[in-house]
This record gives sequence, structure tokens and C-alpha cells, in this order.
Amino acid sequence: MLALLNLKGSTDFVVRDVTDIDHPFTVSTLGNQANSNVNASAEFVTAAEISTADANLGLIRMPLSGSPKTLVANCGAVPFAWSPDGTAAAYMRATADPKVQELHLVSGGYDRVADSTPALDFPVGCESRECADSWDIRMLYSPNGAYISFVQQLPVAAFRIWTSDGKLVKSTDRSSATMSVWSGNALYWTDDKGVEVWRNGSQSLVLPGVSWVRPHASAAGGQIVYETRDPGHSTAHVFVLDTATGAVRQIAPSRGEPSFLTSRYIWYLGEHVCSPGCAIGPTEPTGVTYIYDLQSGTESQSIITNLWDVWPHAA
Repeated sequence: MLALLNLKGSTDFVVRDVTDIDHPFTVSTLGNQANSNVNASAEFVTAAEISTADANLGLIRMPLSGSPKTLVANCGAVPFAWSPDGTAAAYMRATADPKVQELHLVSGGYDRVADSTPALDFPVGCESRECADSWDIRMLYSPNGAYISFVQQLPVAAFRIWTSDGKLVKSTDRSSATMSVWSGNALYWTDDKGVEVWRNGSQSLVLPGVSWVRPHASAAGGQIVYETRDPGHSTAHVFVLDTATGAVRQIAPSRGEPSFLTSRYIWYLGEHVCSPGCAIGPTEPTGVTYIYDLQSGTESQSIITNLWDVWPHAA
């Protein structure tokens, strides 16, 4: 079990083996965004390789050591996703029309255009918690490799599901859909009704009225961890959804940005009421992070400051 992360006291991207949570060890140190091509877009392709998108180069693939780097596709390549077996990639690329972007599929050394969607034709950013909790651009393969999903939220919305060879399955450009995640062979997301699920061509409402933030699915399958916030986008809470039963349980209050470190352990940030001058309120990170044990129900402090990706990916 591997994790791509930052450790306390450093901005370097590090690959850690977390198979034994009591004795984790560093597999490789990849440098920071200023002195390498590794950045926050990085993710595992396989247990032996990672990939990242560099604005100047494009989509890059490399061993865990960080070199040699292989250019998979030039120009842009954000967002991107790799198939579960690491043999194919999907990415978005700008076109001559600033309002249109193309879906590219790469496999077997070939790069082809499969479809197009509306594009963000100007830089965007968030200056409020409300915006940050809904704004999302995410491309994902389903765990079985059969589908590719793309969800892009404000200010230009787009929702797509394609088969792995680029055939369009579901499409809408007038949607409040955001914060998507695959668990099993079902795609989950939140919209103005709550948390929805699409499975085998059928859509249904799973959690009415729930607006989750940055959900992540377990590598063991069957569970999704997510954050919600109290009215006014204030205090964060961490919950876990059992996808088989629909049951939800709260893991911790005043915690945010949760993600599975392994199928047993969840990592998240501590939060408290804003100090004077904080950028986005009414709460802010405390600077302390935690790991929660799903089996024992205990929480302990962590030296992980950012958790970018884990291997294996969600099942």
C-alpha cells in the first residue's frame, strides 16, 4: 500500500509504503514543485509508476524514483486519468476555440480525439468557502475500466460518462453535478437534490439533501469517505457511506479533507474557528492532521500534511 504525500517540515512530494501503519517507510523523494515536474495533479498509474501533468510539457509518466520521465501527451493534459491497468489514459486538451475542449484517449502509442465538452475560457478561482466546497473538475476511470467520467462545475458546467473507447453514455451541460467518485461500478456525485448514483445506465438519489465535499472511495470497495459542513459553510464533519446498505456514520467533527490512506485508515485535517485575517472562513485548518482507525475507532496525530493519492486506487 503506497501513498503520495507531503510530510511535516517539507514541501517535497514523497512516496511512502504504508502497508504497516506502525512502520511506514519512504520509497522515494521526488522533490517539490519548484525543482521537479511533480505537482498536486500527480497520481499513481501502477504500483511502480506515477503520472503528473506539467503545464509546459504535458502528461508525464515516470517510475516511483521520479526518472526517467516519459512524455505521454504534450500540451495541457489537465484533467487526466489512467485506466486501472495503466495501459490507457484520458485527458482534456484545449482547442482553437476557447469555449471548447477535447477528450483525448491515449493507448498503444496512439493519441486520438474522442469527443468534446464546454471549456473554461478564462482563469477561475474561489474566494469563499461556498465556492470552494462546490467547484470541481474531475476525470476518472471506473474501477473496472469500462467507463470514463468527467464532471466540471462552475462557472462552465459539464457532466459526461463515456465508455472506455469514447462512446458517449450520459451528457448534460446544465447541471449542478460536482464532487464525483466511483465506488464499485457506480458513479456518485452531489447536486442540488443530494448525492446521486449512476449504475448500469440507471440514476437514483442516495442521500437526499446531502452536499458532500471531495469524496474518496476505499480500495477495498464498499465505502466512501466525505466531508460535510454546517450551515453557513462553517464546521466540517467527516462521514463514511456504506454503499451496499446506504448507511452513514459520522467519524469525526471539526475535521475536513478526509481521504482513505488504506482501507482501514482515514487521514484528515483538524479545523478550528478562524483566527483574525484568515483567508476563507468561518473555520480554518489547525495545522494538525490525524489518522483514524476504522476498526478501533481511535484517532491519532499524523506527520502527513497533504495526501495526494494512494495505491491501490478505489475498488
